[in-house]
Amino acid sequence: MTLEGTHGLWGDLHVPNATPDQTDFTVIGIPFDGLASARKGAALAPERIRFWSRHVTPFSEDRTRLADLTICDAGDIPITHPARDFERVAHYVANLPAGIPILLGGDHSVTIPIFQGQRQRFANQRLGLLWVDAHPDLCDDFDGSRLSHACVLRRGLEFGIDQQDVCLVGLRSWEEQEIDLIENGHMHVYTARDVSELGMKSVAADVRRIFSRCDAVHVSLDIDCLDPSVAPGTGIPEFGGLTSRDVLTLIQALQGLPLVGLDVVEVAPPLDPSEATVFAALKIIMEFIAVVARSKK
Repeated sequence: MTLEGTHGLWGDLHVPNATPDQTDFTVIGIPFDGLASARKGAALAPERIRFWSRHVTPFSEDRTRLADLTICDAGDIPITHPARDFERVAHYVANLPAGIPILLGGDHSVTIPIFQGQRQRFANQRLGLLWVDAHPDLCDDFDGSRLSHACVLRRGLEFGIDQQDVCLVGLRSWEEQEIDLIENGHMHVYTARDVSELGMKSVAADVRRIFSRCDAVHVSLDIDCLDPSVAPGTGIPEFGGLTSRDVLTLIQALQGLPLVGLDVVEVAPPLDPSEATVFAALKIIMEFIAVVARSKK
């Protein structure tokens, strides 16, 4: 399939030959799924998300114009040896000169070095983390690896992200080794059932209040936060998830907060021939960009 589309890369926002210091966003693909514990396929997501980004328009759903914003697509960082190559990702993120990174997984393990890099990038600042996922990924070790996609948030806490500055939204699956931190830690937990009963507007208002005290906020979104009826293309789909409108309401509620990064992970194109899951990821990314656009205005 060719890369022709109705628009340019990233809905015409990509600036060819630009460098990260010249644009508002830097897109980085991390096409790796070697630490997924179940079905593979997430390594193919960056290419498919980029492909379909040529078929979206430079507008948000509320007609916010995005044309004044710019994107540098810096390509992919390949991962062959996680323990070594994750350091390259962390170093790249930590040393971004300006702008907001948008990182395309890959399984969720690729977010481990992203957290490390963001913690270094915003050293001595209060870094908030919005974790949108069906799973908390708080295992210390999973399948014999501390870098598993089930250990991501545990590693992030070890990098120095304060539990009180973490909001988890959409959870509905647990491992035994995660329960103590969930029940006795200081993170703010909103399960998918909480969202259903309270409404996402109420949950999002809480999230805004919590992050209003932070100097910087990173969003880590696993596409399995969505119910598999709308996003089946993921390694471990969990029934009873968030609706597409829930997720957009949450992202749009972040307007005005000091957003410093987004990673979207666990999109596995081979598991969804319709590519609806890819389009879901792309919509979330574009609405995140629109939040930044409205905040600038």
